[in-house]
Amino acid sequence: MEKRVRSPNYPSMSLAEAIQRAALVYKNQHTHGAPREVVAKSMGYNSLNGASATSISALIKYGLLEGRGDEIKISDRAMCILHPQSPEEKAEAIRQAAREPELFRDLAERFPGRMPAEDVLRNYLIRNGFAPAAVSSVILAYRETCEFAEREAGAYDSGPVPVSTEAPAMHSTPQSHSTAPAPNTGKPVYNQSDERNVARYDFEGGGFVRISVGGPIETEQALSMAETLIGLKRAEIEARNERARNTLPSDANSSDESEYDA
Repeated sequence: MEKRVRSPNYPSMSLAEAIQRAALVYKNQHTHGAPREVVAKSMGYNSLNGASATSISALIKYGLLEGRGDEIKISDRAMCILHPQSPEEKAEAIRQAAREPELFRDLAERFPGRMPAEDVLRNYLIRNGFAPAAVSSVILAYRETCEFAEREAGAYDSGPVPVSTEAPAMHSTPQSHSTAPAPNTGKPVYNQSDERNVARYDFEGGGFVRISVGGPIETEQALSMAETLIGLKRAEIEARNERARNTLPSDANSSDESEYDA
């Protein structure tokens, strides 16, 4: 009998992004329960729609939100991450959140230790009935979450996670880990640990191209900006090549004329 192809039940975002959205929920409704419509607006959405419902579902899968009906609220685990009593409490909460999604827990048990190559994960998921079109998104969310948990769980700052008053797609201002105070420029300041990978392509020779994002930026918004930056860079290269072409003929002609006169 042919195996049924199924869509993977996994969080639509990485754990790092989910924590930032949980921080927004806490800022706007604290620990009080509320209907999904209110939770969606707390996260910066205008209404409860496909995108906001998917985000709420992701936070529930990580155990950052709990409850049902009119009582969706921030969880104790989220509070341990946002306002921990010790760095150890935050580290443990992050590890638990990273393993909470059933699919991520299964992958971690199937591939303990260092994460395998993407092709290995892809083949495993497809062999277990996942739709090939969805596998790339699964791997990206899982890889980002593992990298974040590995990076943050051991030495995560014990201070509260700062919250932006902007919508989820806007930058928030994570706390700086530097010993010297950051200059007050009015712009968001990010640490390298706040970055997450959005896309990566590995070349056979060992090189790679990677798109990374700092802060709670929507993946679609990040890709759109990447396209804009690529377009600007192409225009810059073309302008530079054009200047080179405009200067080359005169030099070449003078060289040709000198040889002819000689």
